[in-house]
Amino acid sequence: MSEEKTKEANIEFSKFKEEIEGKVVLLYGVPLVGKSIFCLTLSKLFEKSVLFLIDKNYPAEFFSINPKIQVIDIDEPKQLDMYISKLPSTNDQLVIIDSITTLQTSFIRKDYWSARMVNEFNMFADKIARELHRLKPRTTSIMIAHEKLTDWEKKTVGPRVSWIVMRNMDLAYRMYQEDSTRKISLTHKREVPKELKWVFE
Repeated sequence: MSEEKTKEANIEFSKFKEEIEGKVVLLYGVPLVGKSIFCLTLSKLFEKSVLFLIDKNYPAEFFSINPKIQVIDIDEPKQLDMYISKLPSTNDQLVIIDSITTLQTSFIRKDYWSARMVNEFNMFADKIARELHRLKPRTTSIMIAHEKLTDWEKKTVGPRVSWIVMRNMDLAYRMYQEDSTRKISLTHKREVPKELKWVFE
């Protein structure tokens, strides 16, 4: 990458940091679209960064993106719950969970999906999201997730988490690829309505 393009990229990353600072963020997309690389690159702009690594498919070169990042390997849900609940909130800190949907398999029983399993996973993810809120506003958190098809006919997609989890996300972004370009689009913003109208029928 040329020096000029590097400067442009740094400016864009700095703008994104300002946009999400002090918030709980969901970043979702298909596997291998670049979510992990993006978050690791972003982490260099923070004074302190912590990566809760659930996805074990990280190539060795990923860790060279930010050698200063603290990496904590996570093997099961209760382990992540324990670490997050004890994590102190500090200024200019980035917390990355990569990825929350990788833990879905931990809730599988008898080798098949069930409504109970999905509910248990969403309750767990919701608990983690609420714990991340405790770290605000000094700490910024990014929860990485995969995406799913939400409407087969319209070909619309969304994060592979329920609205129970989304209620605790300040912002949600979808990362997708067009040709050789990765794009990030804001798809959800948590805000209190300025005006509410009630209709009784």
